Amino acid sequence: MSCRRSAIINMSTVLASVKKCPETFQMAQMYPYRTSKAALNMLTCCQAEDFKHQGILVTAIHPGWVRTEMGGQQAPLMPQDSVAGMLRVMSTLSNKHSGLLLDWEGNTIPW
Repeated sequence: MSCRRSAIINMSTVLASVKKCPETFQMAQMYPYRTSKAALNMLTCCQAEDFKHQGILVTAIHPGWVRTEMGGQQAPLMPQDSVAGMLRVMSTLSNKHSGLLLDWEGNTIPW
C-alpha cells in the first residue's frame, strides 16, 4: 500500500445496515452497538460529501465476524484474515467507493 491520497476509513459493521436488519437482528440484538454504528455510517456519508471536493476518499469497512473477545470463539474469521482482506480492499479503493459501506472482501453492503 502507498499513501497516494488522503482517505478516511471508518470501521463499521453489517449490523448497522438498516436494510439488512431483518436478516441480522436475531444473531445480534445489540441496540446500542447497532445504532452507534448506524450513526457512524451517516457520518461516513456526510464526510464523503463534504470532502469530495478536496479529493479525500471516505468509506466504511465491515471487518467481518472475527474471532476476538467481542466476536467470540464461534466467529469463523481469524483476525489476520480479516486484516489482510481489509488491506486488500483498501488498496483497491477509488472515488466510486467513497460514501459506501464495504465488507472485508470488497462487497458493498446496503445502508
